[in-house]
Amino acid sequence: MITKLPLRIRKKIATEEMILSSAKGLFLEKGYSHVTVPEIADHANVSVKTVFNYFGTKEEIAFREEILFCDRLILHILSRKRDQSIFEAFQDFVWNLIHSIDPENLIESLPGFHPWMDDPILEQRYLQLWENYERRISDSLQMQFGRIGYDPVLRVAACQMVAILRTLGSKEFKEYLKPIPSALRYRALEKWILGSFELLVGIRECLKID
Repeated sequence: MITKLPLRIRKKIATEEMILSSAKGLFLEKGYSHVTVPEIADHANVSVKTVFNYFGTKEEIAFREEILFCDRLILHILSRKRDQSIFEAFQDFVWNLIHSIDPENLIESLPGFHPWMDDPILEQRYLQLWENYERRISDSLQMQFGRIGYDPVLRVAACQMVAILRTLGSKEFKEYLKPIPSALRYRALEKWILGSFELLVGIRECLKID
């Protein structure tokens, strides 16, 4: 039975989404460095205080969707079927992501790099994003497998999965897709993903983890 969320929770979610949507629109229009928190608040029809109640900094606004994306990935891997390996669960996640995207908006909808992130202020934070992905996935797997202390095998597994996402969401990969006719772009993406997954097969056999 599906229970409807309380009105208070729905309002919070709606407010957060409005702030994020307003910020992304302004970032695309003016560039990250030229947008202020008061502008975001005004565009979202909320107070500056409300923005900071939801987000600690402007950078946090910029990267919130990517953090939530990592949350969904970790949840999907940890809740995988009993007969699935972590790599198979990861592959399912990526395919579900790709198949949920409108082919007409393929490049814009891929996670990771967005045009307004091409800003020196965000460069270091963008690199840290992927490092955090690796750490969070690795830590989550260590807890699920009951490993004590640092486990380099699980960290390598996390790094391999993140490497695919990092490439998929990179500025360079999106530039690679642009010249491909829109009618063939989706197929080119699927071909690249299949090739990337073949590499994971070898890694899985070497690491010997499920």
